[in-house]
This record gives sequence, structure tokens and C-alpha cells, in this order.
Amino acid sequence: MKQLSIIRLQRLAAFSAVGGLLVACGGADTEGEGQNGADDGTEGQTAEQLTLGTVVDITSYDPAELRFEGEWPQLWAPVYDTLLKWETDGTVSENLATSWDYNEDNTVLSLELRDDVTFTDGEPFNAEAVQAGIEHFLAGAGVNRYRADAIESVDVTGDYSVDIVLSEPDPTLLADLGSSVGAIASPAALETDDIDLEPVGSGPYTLNTEETVRGEQYVFNRNEDYWDPESWPYDNIEIRVLSDLNARMNALSSGQIQAARLDIPLIEQAEGSGLDVHPNRVDWFGLNIVDRDGDIEPALAELEVRQAISMAFDRAGMLESLEDGQGVVSQQIIGESSPAYDESLDDYYEYDLDAARELMAEAGYEDGFTIPMMDYDRYSPYQPYVEQAFEELNIEIEWESVPTDDGPELELSGDYPILIMGQQAPGEAWDGLDLAYSASHNVFEVEDDEFSEYMETARETEGDEQVEAFQQANEWLVENAWFAPWYHRDLIYATSDDVEVDIQPGHAGPQLRNYGPADE
Repeated sequence: MKQLSIIRLQRLAAFSAVGGLLVACGGADTEGEGQNGADDGTEGQTAEQLTLGTVVDITSYDPAELRFEGEWPQLWAPVYDTLLKWETDGTVSENLATSWDYNEDNTVLSLELRDDVTFTDGEPFNAEAVQAGIEHFLAGAGVNRYRADAIESVDVTGDYSVDIVLSEPDPTLLADLGSSVGAIASPAALETDDIDLEPVGSGPYTLNTEETVRGEQYVFNRNEDYWDPESWPYDNIEIRVLSDLNARMNALSSGQIQAARLDIPLIEQAEGSGLDVHPNRVDWFGLNIVDRDGDIEPALAELEVRQAISMAFDRAGMLESLEDGQGVVSQQIIGESSPAYDESLDDYYEYDLDAARELMAEAGYEDGFTIPMMDYDRYSPYQPYVEQAFEELNIEIEWESVPTDDGPELELSGDYPILIMGQQAPGEAWDGLDLAYSASHNVFEVEDDEFSEYMETARETEGDEQVEAFQQANEWLVENAWFAPWYHRDLIYATSDDVEVDIQPGHAGPQLRNYGPADE
């Protein structure tokens, strides 16, 4: 193994700001189908208002500060169109960009753009607006800035065409152009300080600043000049910030809101209130063995020790006990919808304490060792299970209590060789597997030549060859036990009976284009 280069760490540094427990991206519709992604007769149907609850809040409408994880897009997608849009099967389709094509080595992406779009301030959407928007994003320091790390420049090649020039092939670029990277604002608005509070885009709605109360509710009214009104059936959208779980449940059951995220223990109550419950497999939970070279604890550099740790957990029992069985046992850090996913790897390490102890002895650590671990509220339900499994291997834990707010920062400190973790299991293969090298999950800066070769092959290829490289990289991670996942947990999204929504696998918050009025 070798250390990561400084350049690579700089490229990935923005990702570290996410820290701790992350949630996944929103979904998207299916082109040519009804509003909720199914041919259900809702196309063209209109309704007065959609009211949602959300667990997050938006700090700025500056496009450079936008986030694409979890439910954040629900707060900015009404006002900002993206160059491409996400489909429910994980692919992307046209939006502001009508077609695209790569050059031979995948380092230049050429986009053709719509010529019939106007921003809500009257400015035209064109190639110069795309250039200004992406350059503004590149100049920022938002949490999602890492998504654009491979972009070197945006060159205007015509009134409605641009070339995005890359420093190296980026397997996630098309998907990212359907995220915050591709959210385009009026260039005139980007030059003002008002952009933080008053977004100016070309989206289907405008923000009603008089009725909006930052941190409490966001009100959006239909943009009467929008270029694709049929895809957005609601005249108004209201999103209420409800971080408290019980407040969301009460608002749903009383009809104050029509959709929101809930937790597993509330499934029965939600169903009893007549709500539709949508399970969605989003996050994996388990261990991140970050000290892979044994800098703090030499034992962790031994493959047999890491594999023994993976074999010491009763994953099925944990899933049933901790999550009421809502999820699936898995030892992969990527989701089932990922092309890198291999069902046979889900039970690669059987729960076998005798075999685990034999591996410890084989590595010369039959008597175990002692490691420090973080003790903080976010992962306190999992700590007794970790302690019990480690005790079976004679691994003693020195729990160090830390304030919850300091947890994400301390995860990056390099003081802890193993971290309990809850993390998005994305369907996008590159995002999922590159987690092993991201600055926030590889704090000891370890890299392996074989794994790097698989990832570089995936970066430089397409089609079946790329899929094979992704699968090889995934298999390598499981076999070498850099992570010890226990299971993938379901998130719960609940809707009232007057709303239909498509839930995209692996994404916590549905994109707003996925909602529509239910058939009467």
C-alpha cells in the first residue's frame, strides 16, 4: 500500500465536510411517463398545492452552495433547472441540455442546449449562462464542490452549445450535471449578493419571499413562463422544515402536510393513520476500519484480523433487533441498484466466532489488543454490539466520550483506528466505491495498487469493461475488509392518499418532479 497524493487529497477535501452520517440523493422522473413516473393517467393533471415536510434547511440559494444529498434538492429544484435530469432507474435524460457526446478519450463532453428558455429576470438561457454557472460553481467552496473536481473549463462553442473540458475522465459527470453542479442561475443574479436569499433561475416555480420564513417554511408559486409546465402539476408548493420526528408524524396524520420522512418504529402508526408507507433502502451501517496500515494498531494491517472482525457480527440478529428487520444483511458498501453490486458478496463473511478466533491466532493476535473508539450519541445504539463482538476476539475497547457536535470532526482526526458508521449506499458505482479513498473515510491516507488499477480502468472505460472493473473493485474491498458493513437499512417515506410519488432506490428524498396528484 502507499499513501494518497496531496493532489488527490485536495481534490477530495470538500467531501470531508459532509462527515458522519450522510443521506442519499433525490430521485427523478421517467421521461415520457406521467408526473409520478408511471403511466397512470396523471399527465397533465393539476392540483392547487403540494405541502411537504423536510428534515433539512437550506442556508443559501447561491448555486455554489447547493447540496444534492437527502432532501436538500426539494428546497432548490423548484427554482433552478439542471442541465440533465435523473430517471428512477439511475440513468439521466435531457433537460436544459438536449443532447451530449464525449470525445474519444472521454475528456471533453459536448452539450447541445435548449434555445427556448428564459430566466425569471428576463435574461436568456444560453451557452454563456452555462459557462458562467459552472465557473461560479467551480469558484465556490460548497459541500458539493468535489463533484466538479475533474472540470478544467467550460468552452462556448456556439450560442447554444458548450464543451466541458476535463482533466481526466469522470464516470459521474453526467449524473452530476443532474445535481447541484448542473443547476443554472441567471448570470446577472450571480453577480449580486441577493442570490443567497432571492434565487433567480429558469425553474418551474419562483420563491415567494413574502410568505417564506427561513428555517420554517418555503413557499413556491408557479412560473407561468416555464418551458415545460406539463411536468409540474401543482400550482404551488410549500415545504415546511420539521426536524422533529414526532412533529412530522403529527403533521402527516392531521393532514397539515402530504409527505415526509419517518423512522421505522412509526410504520404501524403511519399505516394506522391511513398513510401510504414507502420503504427505501438507502444507508449501510457497520464499521470503517480506517487504520488499514496499522499506524495506531499494527494488528489492523493484517488481513486476517480485519476479516475476523467481519466474521464476529451476527448481522441478521442486529438488523432484527435494531431496525425491526427493515433492511437486508449485506457486506457491500454499494447499493443493490449499482452495476458493481454482486449478490454473492452479501454473505461473504458468515457469522462464525470459532473461525474468527482462528484467524486472529493465525495473525498472531490470539490474545487480542486494545483500541480507542468514539463514544457519542449518534451511534450509541450500535456500541453494545460492537463491544460484544470485539470481546469475543479479545479486542478491548477504550471508549472516549465526545460531544455529538464534535463527532464528525473527530472522525477525521486520525485518533481512532475504527469508526462506527452510517453511510449512503449509492447506486452510482464510482461514488460508492471511491468512498474507500475519500478524504473523510480514509483519514490514514492509505491506497492500494490493485484497487487503484480497477478504479482507473473504470474511469477510462465504458460499457461492459467498465462494469467488470467496478465489480472487481467491489470484490477487492469486500475480500480485503477495509469496511465491515452489517446491513443496509430501509428509510421510510410516508404520503397521504391524495399524493403519488416515485421513490428512487438509494435516494432518501424524492425529487419534486416525482410527485403528482393521486387518481381519484
